[in-house]
Amino acid sequence: MKKSVEGKLSLTSLADQLRERIADGRWAPGTQLRQDAIAKEFGTSHIPVREAFVQLQASGFVTIVPNRGAFVSAMTTFEASELTEMRVALELLALDAAIDAFGPEDEAAAREILREDEMAPDVESWSIDNWAFHRAIYQASGRRHLMETLEAIWRKTDRYLRLVWQLERYQDVSFSEHVEILEAVLARDRRTAKRLTKAHIQSAGDVMQMALRASRAG
Repeated sequence: MKKSVEGKLSLTSLADQLRERIADGRWAPGTQLRQDAIAKEFGTSHIPVREAFVQLQASGFVTIVPNRGAFVSAMTTFEASELTEMRVALELLALDAAIDAFGPEDEAAAREILREDEMAPDVESWSIDNWAFHRAIYQASGRRHLMETLEAIWRKTDRYLRLVWQLERYQDVSFSEHVEILEAVLARDRRTAKRLTKAHIQSAGDVMQMALRASRAG
C-alpha cells in the first residue's frame, strides 16, 4: 500500500484505490461507503477518507447524501449517452489537431500499446490500454487543456466501459477498430480517421447501453 514520506496514505492514492474498486464492480452502485471501515483498512484517519469521497463525488463515482453518508453513484443510460456525446465531440477535435503533427515517436508509442493490448488478459488491462491508445494519438495535438478535459471524461467513462469489456467478444472488435484508426492517421486521411473514431466511440456507447440494460435485468 503506497505511503507518503510522512508514513500516511496519500489522498491521491486513497482516492485512486477507492475509484478502482468502484470501476471494477467490487462496490456496486448504491453501496454505502463506511468511513470507519475504510479508515481502518487503510490505516488512516477519517479526514483523508472524507476528502477522498469529495474527490470521487467530483468525478462522478460517489454521491454524498447529507446526514446519511457516501454512496457509490448510480450508473444511468442518460449519463452513458452524455459521456458518449462528449467523447465524440472532444476526441474528434483532438484528433483533428493531432493528425498532421503525428510523428514516428507517436506511431511507435501507439503500436507498442497495440502489442500490449493484443496480449492483455483481463478487463482492467483492456481499460488501461484503451485510453492509452487514444491518448497516444491525441497527445500529438499539443492541446494541454483539451487533454486534461478528456482525461476527466475518461475517468468517468471507465466504469461504463468496463461493463462493455465484460462482453469479451467486444475486445476483439475494439482492437480491430484501433488498428484501422491508426492506419488512417498514418495515411493522414483525416476524413477516414474521424469517421472511424466517431463510429468506434458510438459503437462502444451502444454496447454500454445494452450492458446497462442487461445488468438491470440480471
